[in-house]
Amino acid sequence: MDRRDLLRLLSASGALAFLPADLLATGRALHRTAAAGILAALRADEAALIAAIGDIILPRTDTPGASDVNATGFIDRLLADWYPDAERTRFLAGLADINARAVRQHGRPFLDLGEADRTALCTALDAVQGELDTAPGAFNRIKDLTIYGYFTSERVRNEVTHAVVVPGRFDGCLALPPP
Repeated sequence: MDRRDLLRLLSASGALAFLPADLLATGRALHRTAAAGILAALRADEAALIAAIGDIILPRTDTPGASDVNATGFIDRLLADWYPDAERTRFLAGLADINARAVRQHGRPFLDLGEADRTALCTALDAVQGELDTAPGAFNRIKDLTIYGYFTSERVRNEVTHAVVVPGRFDGCLALPPP
């Protein structure tokens, strides 16, 4: 099953409508603030690295890709507004480790690699687990945040999933008055 089939399956099942309302609202708010295009937590080279990885995770096909929904800006706002300083520092160290691995394995920084080498490096990182300050840990966090940003974007909701999100939340364990 490829990624696009998975997206269709998720949207057809209505799974996206069951995101907790707070999580969905947070994602949408982050998209609004990221729309300004000003980086708050990332340097330009770090943002470019995240954008390149995001486009490997969710490339543009017949549906928008990660760059089309500004997943990098979303991640930047999340890092700036929600991450504690220590965790942000660890994530940025892991991001630097991704670049260092590219240099060790291919003799060039990640952004200077061809598409095949970028994809191979990301596939290798995806196959292992690691702490946030390591390349595998940072890659997995980028993957998680890219997917979160993708599915909370208005463009994906309107063009891909067509999910109708019911406002409010569901509390299934409420005591009801006797009949």
